[in-house]
Amino acid sequence: MLDVPRELAQYLSRLLHAERRRRGTRANSRALSCFRQAVLGLRWFRQAVDVTALARDHGISRATGYRYLDEIIEVLADQAPDLHEALEKAKADGLAYVILDGKIFSADRCDEKTPSVKGKQIDLWYSGKAHEHGGN
Repeated sequence: MLDVPRELAQYLSRLLHAERRRRGTRANSRALSCFRQAVLGLRWFRQAVDVTALARDHGISRATGYRYLDEIIEVLADQAPDLHEALEKAKADGLAYVILDGKIFSADRCDEKTPSVKGKQIDLWYSGKAHEHGGN
């Protein structure tokens, strides 16, 4: 049982169907229907299931499971705006700032202290991930 609306699985199924048409995939030539492939992908996203187990549950090989997941990620990524479009929308919506997660930008002018969870004074802007001062 997935904890997502059925409409989401149907939406992803329609995207996969359109991608199969675009690629010229013959009808009934795939191991899973578009809807079952959508369920496979949603299970992977929501339940963090191992691909081997996920493929076994859906009656396909591990390699096919990986190929199907790659296809799902591609069709979903095509729906997302690129960075330029997202920044233009934020500007049009009048947002004062946006938070871009994942990239640490180096900064040598950050010198602010804060207490750690253990009560020690630590540098607020030091990134353990990047091993340097910065922010995202």
